[in-house]
Amino acid sequence: MRTDRKKDLDKYYNDHLKLQIMRQFMLVSTWNEIMGIQSEVYAAIDREEKAENDLQKEFEAWKKSGSQA
Repeated sequence: MRTDRKKDLDKYYNDHLKLQIMRQFMLVSTWNEIMGIQSEVYAAIDREEKAENDLQKEFEAWKKSGSQA
């Protein structure tokens, strides 16, 4: 891939990592392993959503304090 655009490079590397993860995931054979992976994925998604919500609340609080000053 020949590009210097950050957006294109990020997409390329993200897709590459996703494919590597999928290849490794296909090697998983037991139900317990699959359920463990699922629970970790859900936990990671929950952490990301909580971080986004916390950031949004912090921004809203900052916006209110700035408009009242």
